[in-house]
Amino acid sequence: MADFESINLDFLHARAALKWGPWDRDVISLSVADIDFPAPREIKEAVINAVNEDRTPYSAYGGDPDVLDAVCEKLNRVNRIPATPDDVHMIPGTMFAIFLVCYHFLNQGDEALISPAPVYPPFIHNVLNTGAVPVFNPLDFQHGARLDVDDLKARITPRTRMLMVCNPHNPTGRVLTLEELECIARLADEHNLLIFADELYEDMLFEGEHISLASLSKEIYERTITVFGFSKAFGIPGYRIAYITTRSRYKKELKHRIHDMIVHADTLAQAAAKAALTDGKAWLGEFMSHLKRVRDYGLDRLSRTPGVWCREPEATPFLFPNIASFGMTSEEMCEYLREEAGVIVMNGAEFGPPGEGFIRINFATAHSVLKEAMDRMEAAFKRLA
Repeated sequence: MADFESINLDFLHARAALKWGPWDRDVISLSVADIDFPAPREIKEAVINAVNEDRTPYSAYGGDPDVLDAVCEKLNRVNRIPATPDDVHMIPGTMFAIFLVCYHFLNQGDEALISPAPVYPPFIHNVLNTGAVPVFNPLDFQHGARLDVDDLKARITPRTRMLMVCNPHNPTGRVLTLEELECIARLADEHNLLIFADELYEDMLFEGEHISLASLSKEIYERTITVFGFSKAFGIPGYRIAYITTRSRYKKELKHRIHDMIVHADTLAQAAAKAALTDGKAWLGEFMSHLKRVRDYGLDRLSRTPGVWCREPEATPFLFPNIASFGMTSEEMCEYLREEAGVIVMNGAEFGPPGEGFIRINFATAHSVLKEAMDRMEAAFKRLA
């Protein structure tokens, strides 16, 4: 049985270079989307076995055949996407997919409509780096963070090239409903838009049902590029492994571009991916039970803090509280919590203008660590009040 009641700070400061590495030992990091626990034993054993099998020659461009079979079985059974191995391509992480679609499909002056917003910052950065314009469809936080379909429709222009969707949603933890997804799909069909769907957090679900956009119809699958991954739910971001699936007319073009850029995804990382799919269910169940407990604890603490309001996330390891009542920008609040509480959180404005007034808290850690962080933040908030 995995231990989710403690974390190894010596290891994290030595190896979790983005989340814990930059900070002194008395600082608590609830920032970068890394979990604070070792990967499942089954994944580590699969990588060791792959090393012993000498998986060192070049492999198939799209992915190892046994890995593609496991991915397709999962896509058909869980996501209800009728994928075949020809529709799937293993890639080095979900960020690679964001980069790929932006640089392949966007040109100077094009618009990429991001729904919903705020959103994971690399969406914004990669759109801007192509010379295109990110257009934000903000969640309606006044009405339960629902998708504003009228706003989405109004933001489509002749320059709109692509609809970019994050579901389950980083940073708010929203899980889009079937009705919301059908509205997105209908607008994409009416305006002949490509859909890019980031569904990385599909396994980190507390309530509701995750529905893949590409499962809605044959026609939608043919205009959608979906990326799935393993880094968040199974704690293996260092392996840099994910996969895309599409049956669009661009499939062959994308495959050739991937071949020219990376040849193929790392074979040891693919072994880790297969193990996550085939042997990771028991570990994931234990982890999600722990994650739900710390989510509920963190949400309760924030809800009892004057000046802070936070909706309950249906998925992801994130709380996204609003802190605007303190009269600080999100960046100022992050600096204040770092200096006054010794707690590192994410600046909501980094997720685009609709994230201003919010901070993102990653609660994928031990309960004792989250409690200490919440104690420190609560005291810091009270000093402001």
